[in-house]
Amino acid sequence: MLLSAALLISVASEANAAPTSPVRLPLESYRKGVAARVRVAGRERLFQLDTAGGLTVISPALAKEIDCQPWGSITGFHMTGTKITAPRCDNVAIHWKNQTLQSPVAIVMDVGSPDTPIDGLLALDAFAERTVTIDFAGRELTLETRESAAGRKANAVELPAHLAREIGGLALSVFIDVPTERGPARLELDSGNGGTIIVAPKLLPLLGLKKVTGEGPQQGRFQIAPSVEASGMIFSPDIVIDGNLGMPFLKDWVVTMDLAEGRVWLKRSAVAAPAGMGTPPPVKPLG
Repeated sequence: MLLSAALLISVASEANAAPTSPVRLPLESYRKGVAARVRVAGRERLFQLDTAGGLTVISPALAKEIDCQPWGSITGFHMTGTKITAPRCDNVAIHWKNQTLQSPVAIVMDVGSPDTPIDGLLALDAFAERTVTIDFAGRELTLETRESAAGRKANAVELPAHLAREIGGLALSVFIDVPTERGPARLELDSGNGGTIIVAPKLLPLLGLKKVTGEGPQQGRFQIAPSVEASGMIFSPDIVIDGNLGMPFLKDWVVTMDLAEGRVWLKRSAVAAPAGMGTPPPVKPLG
């Protein structure tokens, strides 16, 4: 068993090895976010990019095509506290242009919808130990080298950041510190959240926002760093984390993430976001 685990880690490490020169990989619009057109088992697939997914997800149909009999039980929790349990497929190879990514443990569950079908969700576990830059508006992900990453950092704002390794260390997501009058709150960077900025109810006044009843949204803004703020429609459902920065925030930024050291840099995107990207859901006015 230990030998099998070590072999799995070795295979994944080789597939996810850092490139010798920066690699620019195209993204495309998908609903209110972005997706990657990749190849799995010799065929083209569409995976939504979900930076807060923790683990990469493949559909049951795709699991069958790669000759995986899903096994075991992976259990995690949505930010609302909802328990999510699904079987797994191990060592899933994902080919994106000339790069091979490896998801050591992929969750098998239904994804997408009948009107917007996809084959999976591509999470940060497939980029573990690398430095990646995502220009959401520009619809491009870059696998950085040490030298190219240094260039990104030179003209960007660094934010205090933390790696979250949930589900027994298998999952990978990123949180940034947001200052409040009582101390830093940790908000998750979530490209899978297409239309909302979310703040836990008890943190609203600490960020200068109004207290609201239930899950009603409000127009507001709060500072993240001297030159960085989140603004727009802010929701405050009952959640088990401090907050979540979805595409209404991410669409304006080029985000560099060091997934080995847990560091994040932001630079404003040079292009306007495509129509519909990060659009908040329709809501009823408060009162």
